[in-house]
Amino acid sequence: MGEQAILNDAKVYYDPYLREIVKNPYPVYRRLREEAPLYYNEKYDFYAVSRYSDVQKCFLDHETFISGRGGILELIKENVKMPPGTFIFEDPPLHTAHRRIVQRIFAPKRMTALEDQVRVMTIKLMDELKGRDEFDFIADVGGQIPMRVIGMLLGLPEEDFQEVRRITDSKIITEEGKPVDYSAGLNIEQDFERYIHWRMKNPSDDVITELLGVEFVDETGTNRKLSIEELTTFVNLLAGAGNETTNRLIGWMAKSLAECPEQRRELVANPQLIPQAIEETLRLEPPPPHVGRYVAKDVEIQGQIVPAGSAILLLVGSANHDDRVFEDPDRFNMHRKRPQHMSFGHGIHTCIGNVLARMEARVVFEELLKRIPDWSVDLEHANLSSTSTVRGWETLPAYVNARGLEKIRAKVAAKTASEAKAKDEAGTRAPATVEGTWTVTVKSPTGPMDSSLVLKKVSGVLGGVQSSNGSNDPIDEITYNSSNGEIEWINKIQKPMKLKLQFKGVVDGNTMTGKVKTGFMGSFSFTAVKA
Repeated sequence: MGEQAILNDAKVYYDPYLREIVKNPYPVYRRLREEAPLYYNEKYDFYAVSRYSDVQKCFLDHETFISGRGGILELIKENVKMPPGTFIFEDPPLHTAHRRIVQRIFAPKRMTALEDQVRVMTIKLMDELKGRDEFDFIADVGGQIPMRVIGMLLGLPEEDFQEVRRITDSKIITEEGKPVDYSAGLNIEQDFERYIHWRMKNPSDDVITELLGVEFVDETGTNRKLSIEELTTFVNLLAGAGNETTNRLIGWMAKSLAECPEQRRELVANPQLIPQAIEETLRLEPPPPHVGRYVAKDVEIQGQIVPAGSAILLLVGSANHDDRVFEDPDRFNMHRKRPQHMSFGHGIHTCIGNVLARMEARVVFEELLKRIPDWSVDLEHANLSSTSTVRGWETLPAYVNARGLEKIRAKVAAKTASEAKAKDEAGTRAPATVEGTWTVTVKSPTGPMDSSLVLKKVSGVLGGVQSSNGSNDPIDEITYNSSNGEIEWINKIQKPMKLKLQFKGVVDGNTMTGKVKTGFMGSFSFTAVKA
């Protein structure tokens, strides 16, 4: 179903997993606001509200629209049990207790002190970009500053900052047209736990050390410290939020200013306007396009009853473009007289890191515009991230002159040629059969993990068993194409936890390379060698 078909369809259809909608959701949002302000999707069984007033009411009514079942549609539908400490997916009184702890991290005094450090690292990065013909706003800016800031705030070793970014990025990627698979639960990256144990022995002036010493009264009235599991969850959430929102904000602001050069020139002349440009970017292109809630009791919306037990999406992106509230809402205008946008939520679950995100974006563009006052973005070679939870750029190449554009095109051409050559070579060396014993090595964040994969045909049908750590798991749905070497299989492991592993790779003689998807834990590279 193409974008034009969606727009011309007699009945408006909204699907958060369709790429043609995700690329530009605003025409569909407009139809929803006019034709179906309370929308129901039969395929995925969820409701959605699209008007500013309805989204605002739902955010404020936290007793009806609860967060304890998660803020992501897939989590709500699968009734995933939340790990202790998942404060963004909690309800009072536990949410209140945990939020008070986290609020200390983003206290104004700490943010003021942090700004000087953010500026030092930003100046260093911008000085490296100055004089270049081209760069990427995500790889070179958005993927660097937020990751380094949250790493510094938490007290993570600098050499591990890139690993933190990789872990958090990998957890939100989806396949085209498919929800994220949470069948194994909301897996929390246990690798962060080693930082906590390290800080126990090496305390410092950082957030992890502070959290280790915090005492609070929990929902049972007990005065205690955070458990290791709660601490690990806190670090996961802070690392993820600290990377994602600001990264997306920087990308969208770079694109908006490239498309509105007259307003960018105003910012160069008067940097005090930068906070207004940040707010307008957040309104125009909110990093979270929607937020999920579980309906705890029957409620009337737009004259209809939404029954208890339903999942509902609050379409933040649509609310921010409601022309009942915002004049000419699809246009970037940093001078608009505006009410509050919904990009950081509203009510008791307002994003707690919004002060940090705004400060980082302000410092980045203050220093960027001093050195690079003019740029264009190459949307032809830019890539929008494949995720249903946040919306933003995976790559956003920019150039300052014609030479820069040519360099971007040359890089893309070289990469395309290299990938085509590798595919051709893999195809010519693809064996007729993959039957036999393979040693599979997954490159996980905690180190290489080996398993034995035995493949054989039974009654002409390819199947097998994958074994690791004393667990022997029959594989499902294996396919192999001997013409090009492409292979895919699914392994539903039971130990050490229930997890669905989806392997996809290419066989080249007696070797195999590819990626394995591990549900919420993300994707990792793997290699395999045939005995």
